[in-house]
Amino acid sequence: MRLNPLSCGIRNVVGAFTFAPKLTASLLAAAGVTLAVVSSLDLWHGGGPSEPGEVSSSQFHKQGAAAPLPASFVSGANEEDGAAAYPRAVKTVRFFDPQIRQERTRSRRSFAANAWLEDMKVPDGSLRLRIPLPGSLQNPAWSPDGSSIVFTRFRKGYNKGPADLYVFDLTRNVLTPLVADGTDNVSQPGSTWNARTGQIVFSSDRDGHEELFVISSQGGQDTARKITSRSSLMALEPSFSPEGGRLVFETRVPGEGARGRITMLDLGEMRYQDLTSAQEDCRQPNWSPRGDYILYQKRSGSRWSIWLYDLANKTHRLATPAGEGDKTDATFSPDARYIVYSGEYGDEDGEYLLAAPLTGGKPFRITRHNGYHGAASWSPDGSYLVQEASEHSSGRDPARTQLILTPVQLKTAMP
Repeated sequence: MRLNPLSCGIRNVVGAFTFAPKLTASLLAAAGVTLAVVSSLDLWHGGGPSEPGEVSSSQFHKQGAAAPLPASFVSGANEEDGAAAYPRAVKTVRFFDPQIRQERTRSRRSFAANAWLEDMKVPDGSLRLRIPLPGSLQNPAWSPDGSSIVFTRFRKGYNKGPADLYVFDLTRNVLTPLVADGTDNVSQPGSTWNARTGQIVFSSDRDGHEELFVISSQGGQDTARKITSRSSLMALEPSFSPEGGRLVFETRVPGEGARGRITMLDLGEMRYQDLTSAQEDCRQPNWSPRGDYILYQKRSGSRWSIWLYDLANKTHRLATPAGEGDKTDATFSPDARYIVYSGEYGDEDGEYLLAAPLTGGKPFRITRHNGYHGAASWSPDGSYLVQEASEHSSGRDPARTQLILTPVQLKTAMP
């Protein structure tokens, strides 16, 4: 979600993971691209005989079922934006079977016939989720098992309420309203759906101004439970800690503009702790899957950048490299070693998803087609990013966004 008086957003990604696509991959396996596991980069030729990054299946010992990528996927391993800088050993690579090349056209036609996926026919292999809802679909987050996506639907356009929460079950192609009461009910990407408690956290202004609520992922809107109740402070953009016993969120003072600060709440003791100063403008926190860091976006002058808070050492540091343009809407990779965020890329028009290592380094671009891409969440198995997106690419907000899936085109480094 882009920055506005009520909320902010945008996101990106980079190179060395320890995942093998599991449930999410099997859900999206219709395209028929295979996974291979190798022990040495010496077995892999980064540029194939006919297309950059393609590798013949005869070079590998195949393991497992088909992977989820569309047949039009090209790994882009020889591009100049960091994709070629792989370590000497890789654990998982995606490649083209020669037979798949011959069936490329037929595969694209099969996507068009699919009930809930549409091949967008773009270089990064993105797939559009066909969700039959009017309005603007935003802020998607995965269920812990990767089978469903919770998201916010703004009924009147981008960031224009009323706003409802929906769950889309990818395994059954079923869309379920979770909260739709005519008020603004807004979730955020990242750690919104907690694995231990089965709860989804969101903000709602049903009681006059934004407060935090949790709701069972299995229950109706009558199961929503109010968490915060502060008459002089608003609470927005909540994120669960991995164990589900704490929340981190954005605090604002009603009527004092858009300045926010990051607050942590212990749900057992109902104890609040501000992590950033009220004199700063900090927003959209997200908790690391390992529980050791909280990321957030901070305004410095007229620019937004991504910062990290180290919970053990109680220190803050800049997480994204310096440069032109805003960097917003950040979340973590499932192994907590990378952050994905939305930002500009070189001189190209639009806002792309980028990923950067938590330890620092050059960002790697994930989305490779023009437009706005933001508010991304990484699937639990590491194979896909779900995001809000629009063909609109100017500095103004889009009229509406849709939800798309983009395969992560990074190689998996051995630890």
